[in-house]
Amino acid sequence: MGIFDRDYMQGDGSTGSRLRQLSAVHLMVAINVLVFIAWQFAASRFMWEQFTVSWYGVSHGKIWTLLTATFSHKDFWHFLINMLVFISFAPVLEARWGKRRFLYFYLGSLIFSSMCMVSLAPVFGLRDVPCLGASGGVMAVSTAFAIYYPKSIVLIWGILPAPAWLIAAVLTFFDLKGLLAQFQGHSTGVGHGAHLGGILFSLLVLWVLPRFFNLSRLDGGRRSRSATSRSASAKSPSASSGQRSPADFYPQKPTQESRDLAEENRLDQLLTKVSREGIESLSDDERDDLQRISQKRRDTS
Repeated sequence: MGIFDRDYMQGDGSTGSRLRQLSAVHLMVAINVLVFIAWQFAASRFMWEQFTVSWYGVSHGKIWTLLTATFSHKDFWHFLINMLVFISFAPVLEARWGKRRFLYFYLGSLIFSSMCMVSLAPVFGLRDVPCLGASGGVMAVSTAFAIYYPKSIVLIWGILPAPAWLIAAVLTFFDLKGLLAQFQGHSTGVGHGAHLGGILFSLLVLWVLPRFFNLSRLDGGRRSRSATSRSASAKSPSASSGQRSPADFYPQKPTQESRDLAEENRLDQLLTKVSREGIESLSDDERDDLQRISQKRRDTS
């Protein structure tokens, strides 16, 4: 999406500062790269035992593999596609939520999708078949992006334009179709259960649970303030666009300090523009605003 290249994460040059300033997206990609390299050089038995997950392994106490397997890719194309999709959508979510909340969401989606996959394994007679890959978390991230920015145009393979909601719907359809085929005894070689687990995680966290609980802290308070702002100002572009977001389902709270609200609305505005037109569409002033507000959110997350 281009926003991945922004430079607001740069530190003062020291190693410690650079590590602290490393974005969650960069950190997740770096771990995936390291594990992929490990597959090429480390002992094969160690990698299969520690970086794949199966019903048999989890039932025998290897709980940690629910997470470690999700950073694991043995095949180059599996690794490349997952990382390309991840860096296309994840930076926008991190800028919206902040580093800590993004990590909570992403790591939670990885574990949840692994649990879904492992839970379905006995149904398919795959108790001892090892699974690996970040696809469940990647699906959670792309679904979350589609929930927030459903009308944003995404280029498939960098060529074919399509709205985010349509891409999410098509991917969900094919995963449901694939899962049904597996229920019927056909082997697809794809972890449809993990994919759908990631999709389900996003829907639960961003749509379902907010109907019953106040989860505004996940979004750094943005939802409650944004919802209040929209209800108080029907003339604003965001209120008249008709585009629903998870903010519509969060309980409203009293309006916060006007300066904070203005910053939140400004960040919404900038991220929407980036998601639709790319980072190159921002003026110098807009880039400065995005850098300043995003850095402030990262420092307080």
